[in-house]
Amino acid sequence: MFHIFKHELCLIFREPRFWIPFVIPPMIFAVSQMLAVSRYGGQVMAGMEGYMMLLLGCLMAPMGAPLAADCFAGERERKSLELLQLLPIKPSKLFWGKLLAVMPFPVVFAVVVQLAYWLGRPMIPKETALAAFIGAVSVALVVNAFTLLVSLRAKTVRAATQSVLFLVVPILLLVQMNYEVFLAGLTIPLITLAVSLLLVLIFVKIGLRRFVEM
Repeated sequence: MFHIFKHELCLIFREPRFWIPFVIPPMIFAVSQMLAVSRYGGQVMAGMEGYMMLLLGCLMAPMGAPLAADCFAGERERKSLELLQLLPIKPSKLFWGKLLAVMPFPVVFAVVVQLAYWLGRPMIPKETALAAFIGAVSVALVVNAFTLLVSLRAKTVRAATQSVLFLVVPILLLVQMNYEVFLAGLTIPLITLAVSLLLVLIFVKIGLRRFVEM
């Protein structure tokens, strides 16, 4: 399992295209915000800092989808999935090696980008910022675990990545419609995190069973 984990990390750090989704969206977000403030004045952001922080984290969460999609759909596309299955290693360890190599990236990047935003907007209350952090982590875990599950069935990385859009759009709509309630305290964010962890366990269990049966 450690060998697979190390191999996946080497591929991620060696392939520049995997890093593009993590770098470009925050830059576009920052530039668009500066343009809005310079055009309409600082009043346009009054009371919206927490929402913008939550939205930024949730936008970063699905950016790791190409990594998760490449886990199995990429191997199938490169005609190397069968070779991996012939390795003298249990299928469960192979699955966990790939999973553990991919899942931390979207979570870490979402939190880092939100932290940078918070440092630039110190007026955001600590409780609001913590709620935004929890929301981003919850979304990142669910989206990327779901992508990994889709990757087991998809024939190409593109197909697996595009399938995740059906999950991302409703999440962003929920953020826009319910951000005030979500950021009002820590109760709802913690419940959301618990539900997301349960969904991740379900997705992983289904994915592991499917991979072992392949």
